[in-house]
Amino acid sequence: MLNKALEWRKISLPLVALIFRVLKVLSIRNRKLWVFGCWKGMKYDDNSKFLFEYVNHHYPKIRCVWLTRENSVAQKVRELGYEAYVSTSLKGVAVALRCGVAIMTNGLEDFGLVPLVGGAKIVSLWHGVGGFKKIYNENYHGAKLKLKKALDRIYNWVYRDLSLATSEYTAERSMEQFGVKRDSVVITGQPRNDLFHEKIDRSSLVSGVNLSEFRKIVLYMPTYRVSPNTHRDVVKDILQELSSCSAFWDFLKRENILFLTKLHPMTQFQMEFEDKHFLVLGDKNVRSVQHMLMVADCLVTDYSSCCVDYALLKRPVVFYVPDEADYLSYSSLNDAYGRIVTDKAVTVEDLIEKIASGKMECTDRINDLFEDKSISGTCYSENMYRAICREYNIDA
Repeated sequence: MLNKALEWRKISLPLVALIFRVLKVLSIRNRKLWVFGCWKGMKYDDNSKFLFEYVNHHYPKIRCVWLTRENSVAQKVRELGYEAYVSTSLKGVAVALRCGVAIMTNGLEDFGLVPLVGGAKIVSLWHGVGGFKKIYNENYHGAKLKLKKALDRIYNWVYRDLSLATSEYTAERSMEQFGVKRDSVVITGQPRNDLFHEKIDRSSLVSGVNLSEFRKIVLYMPTYRVSPNTHRDVVKDILQELSSCSAFWDFLKRENILFLTKLHPMTQFQMEFEDKHFLVLGDKNVRSVQHMLMVADCLVTDYSSCCVDYALLKRPVVFYVPDEADYLSYSSLNDAYGRIVTDKAVTVEDLIEKIASGKMECTDRINDLFEDKSISGTCYSENMYRAICREYNIDA
């Protein structure tokens, strides 16, 4: 799927770039018509979803429309009472050509394979602000970086006029990653994390599992990775090691812990265990990532940005990185990893000890770096809404 997407980008680039630039010059747009999309138009989820619903509920003068490539997604959003169209339908095309604000999480493909939003103000909420991986411009240097920036001026799949940040550190990262200026980055917090302020019955969040019978829920959310050195799915190997370790099973049963694994959307394998203390769920088996985070009493992760979200709940975070040496041989991490992940688990025994300890030091370091004090405890969706209106002089 990823290879097909990259191939499409290469083939379509001249046409898409031409259409986007022409629309920037010729389009006439309505500042109170906002379109939303995410995950290349394939889902109804993430920061875009939460801001979409917030603006719909609180600011009816703004016409909010969800654009998608999937009929099933459009139907789902309409059943929730909102306006949604397939991006290639007549209504979808009309809305894309008239919108004044286009809000995305992944890139311009959120609005269709040929995004017709040139001339609208593009707002990037991104799909995980913070984290440890180097992305986009961070991985280029010297002549290669200059060439990439030159090509991006012609057309850039992650072009944006306004970018979301959660702290001064993430704002600086956005500047380096995407080549944007500081005055185009606003510190608002991520709309999807407003969910953490709501009271939710966690027993309803994982179907078929009685969560109340466990004393503690430990959520394992590893990032996707297949090692080019071994050509093996690292996460699958880690889960097999954990499931074959008698000391780990004894710990789970003795402490009455559910070790709940939520796999990355790109993960291909499935795993099932007969024992109720060890459960592995795929992306389609969960209501949303944020709901899963709310279920957990402790998070175990590795190089994923999910720790930035989870730390807001002020619960323990454990970094389990048995493959760190191998991972660093083929992937680049930024300085945040070294600043935060100073106490990590590399063996199963380490993992047991750190889950049992319940220490909060990692959580505190994450919040200190990734959550600006000016937005702590505020409504992130409201912050983002006001930032958009302020930047584009929208009276709503």
